Amino acid sequence: MPYRIATPPPPEEPETEEPYAAVIRAQRRRARLMTVAIALCIVGGAAKVAHSGTTAGSRPTQPRNDEAERIAAARTAIESARMRARAAQARYDHGVRAAIGEDLGPRADLGTCPIALPAPTTLVKGRAAFPLVTIEHADLKEQLPSPTVAAVLADVARAEKHLAAGRWQEAKLYARALDRDDRFGWDVVLVAKSSKRPKAVTGGEFVAGELSGRAYLYDFASGRVVCAANIAVKSSKEIGYNFSDVPDAPAGLGPIAMMSDAIEEDMRLQVERAIVRELVVRAGPSPSIF
Repeated sequence: MPYRIATPPPPEEPETEEPYAAVIRAQRRRARLMTVAIALCIVGGAAKVAHSGTTAGSRPTQPRNDEAERIAAARTAIESARMRARAAQARYDHGVRAAIGEDLGPRADLGTCPIALPAPTTLVKGRAAFPLVTIEHADLKEQLPSPTVAAVLADVARAEKHLAAGRWQEAKLYARALDRDDRFGWDVVLVAKSSKRPKAVTGGEFVAGELSGRAYLYDFASGRVVCAANIAVKSSKEIGYNFSDVPDAPAGLGPIAMMSDAIEEDMRLQVERAIVRELVVRAGPSPSIF
């Protein structure tokens, strides 16, 4: 079958470019070249800075030095707080035992106690109004723990946890709070000569608690007992409390359990109120010694 090959069309005549079009095209080309040159300069400068900061044998950058110094300062403050707490505990133990051994008691003739205790509060259940430790006379053979020192050592442990987790800023804040003399104010030590805890019998009856002994106010600044008082307290005659009478209520919300909590809280408040009421004069040797 015959076929034909198409003949290509004749070439078009070249168009004549306008003079201003050539000028615009040249300007665009120069702008593109300038942009590429600027970008290369920026990338090269950044690479040079990064290389200078990571070159083997080069000195660490300033921020790394600052962070290391802050971490070291936090560690120093934490260790300083720990050593201060241990020294305070040793002085406290010695000072309170010395007062007990010398039979220091309340001496109104020596003047008013220089430290006023805050009043007990019922806003937060179980929270003491002031640092207080109650110990049986027979237990004095063991170490006498200070509530204030225990609180400081607990903060030391928290600061160390922050530091171990890389939260050096939190550790630094804790360390600053710890490394201060005013963290150690005073403690009250109540040495009980006789005591009986209250006990719930039924949901409406209980056996009253009793406690008698001597309270000592230890001042960390002077390192000695400065005030003393004889204490004797009993549970309140009537104690109000709430309980759940729902059949499937937990045992902890039942009458006896809630009564037990109520009489324990009442005993705590009675002891604190007696201490605030009686611990108002300075401590001194018994007058019979003179």
